[in-house]
Amino acid sequence: MSEPLVITREERLLRLCLNHPARRNALSRDLCAVLVEAFDDASADPSVGATLLGAKGPAVAGRPLAVETL
Repeated sequence: MSEPLVITREERLLRLCLNHPARRNALSRDLCAVLVEAFDDASADPSVGATLLGAKGPAVAGRPLAVETL
């Protein structure tokens, strides 16, 4: 399985890309923890001017589509 979150940097722009299109990029506990850590790191880094959150695939589900609950 590929990484659930792809993080790239373009100068002062930090891009966070949800990377599980088969599950419509549904949020899980693990992914939420990774997102919180990424946003915390970006907030603490003065060289980051903006953070952009995106997703691979056509959609983002707000909650898991599986039995797992947050």
